[in-house]
Amino acid sequence: MKQNDAVFQAVCEVLGTSSFSEAVELTKEQRESVVGIVADGLFNGAVDFSTEAKVKYNTAAKIRSYTSGLVSNHLRKDKRLNGDTKYEAKNPGSRAGSGDAQLKALKALKSTVTDETTLSEIDEAIASRTNALQASKVKTIEINSDALPEHLRYLIAQ
Repeated sequence: MKQNDAVFQAVCEVLGTSSFSEAVELTKEQRESVVGIVADGLFNGAVDFSTEAKVKYNTAAKIRSYTSGLVSNHLRKDKRLNGDTKYEAKNPGSRAGSGDAQLKALKALKSTVTDETTLSEIDEAIASRTNALQASKVKTIEINSDALPEHLRYLIAQ
């Protein structure tokens, strides 16, 4: 069984219903019950769990910890549980450039500085580096001008 289906079925079992008209709000005890049900399914193989995940989460305690996050994730994102709303991240793009060593170093440097002039200089460097990283991700699109109607071909930069 897929993990999202396991979470949905566990919530239905704990709450005693199979459909929800608004976002599901669980009490602490209900949430613990849902986590327990899904964790048991992961541990005994009834719920899908990749081979890599089985190696990484190889004890009942680790599986339970993983399952707690899994349940939270599905309560937010699964339309069957969140009142049929599209999930939107609270801080989209907040991790942009997080794998870049130079950007990490600039942010670390910023946390050590208190002088306003220096802070603004570091902020400019961070913005510049972030823009450079985003620019490097821009895809080049090739358009076959012969396939376009004659009157629209002038729109392609030659």
